Amino acid sequence: MLAVSPSSPSKTPHSHSPQPPNPLSTRLYKVLAANFDDDSTKEALNTLAELYAPAIISTSANVKGKGSSSKGDVPGDLAARARKNLKRDVESKLAESSRKFLDAFAEVDKQLDTLQEHIGTMRTRCDEAQTQLQQTSEACQSLLDRAGSLREQRQDIASRQSVVSLFLSRFTLTSDEAEAITSREVPVGPRFFAAMDKTEKIREDCRVLMAGEDGPTQAGLDIMAATSNHLEQAYDKIFRYCSFEFRQMGRDAQTEVGHTMQQAVKRLQRRPELLNEGLSLLSQTRQATFMNGFMDALTRGGPGGLPRPIELHAHDPMRYVGDMLAWVHQAIAAEREFLESLFGVKGDRRMVGA
Repeated sequence: MLAVSPSSPSKTPHSHSPQPPNPLSTRLYKVLAANFDDDSTKEALNTLAELYAPAIISTSANVKGKGSSSKGDVPGDLAARARKNLKRDVESKLAESSRKFLDAFAEVDKQLDTLQEHIGTMRTRCDEAQTQLQQTSEACQSLLDRAGSLREQRQDIASRQSVVSLFLSRFTLTSDEAEAITSREVPVGPRFFAAMDKTEKIREDCRVLMAGEDGPTQAGLDIMAATSNHLEQAYDKIFRYCSFEFRQMGRDAQTEVGHTMQQAVKRLQRRPELLNEGLSLLSQTRQATFMNGFMDALTRGGPGGLPRPIELHAHDPMRYVGDMLAWVHQAIAAEREFLESLFGVKGDRRMVGA
């Protein structure tokens, strides 16, 4: 051992005659040259100390119980046993550590399997939700398309409704206007005349529909038929009104004609046959009224006896005839004013004595 030193191997490379290296010397050189102060070596030695520390303590306790004769032999035996069983003990320790890692990783693997199941369930739920969202989106898109189509249809219908409303307001009568013409409960008056004027205006405008290039339209024919029916009822109502009023006028020689009567006669002029029938009734009534008035003037005189009866002057032919002619002249003048007022005619001259 003393013959071999760390310097001996170092001189070998400088010898002039090359010699094969001694394996034992090389190994000793490596062992002696090794540095045990580095951290990795210290950590390895500490690990070995922890590995065999319990065994040394237990053995020391047993030795103290037996006596001091074997006290110096125990550490050497343990060191020898440690050197002998180092590989096995390290492998056992590694195996035990590996088992602990395997047990720990088994639990981790189990938890990972559970997590995988949860992830799979979540993925299934997500796929279902995605499918539902897709279906909902498709349904919503279809609904939106349908809503858009309905919106367009509503706008088209609104436009058509506006056109139809304008058409109906121009070419048809409202329920109130039709009632004013046809109902017996509504008297002849401004409401009736307004409805009648609108009916006439509708017929005038309807002639445009009848004068198309394709000939009369069905709408135009229907409107003309409806307005014709309304006008016939209106003229019949005016005729009944005038007939009643003419009978009332015939009872009084001094009668004022109202605006309603003037308008009724003015519109009745468009139906000459009805007007002639009404005037015939008026003339008969007025004739009887004037005849009775003339007889009263001859025999009874005026109201309260004034003027005095004409027959009182029968003994004087000139005055008698003059009084009769004066009464006739006055009656004719009054009747003329009545007829001018009835027909809305303004006379340019007045009769003498009127």
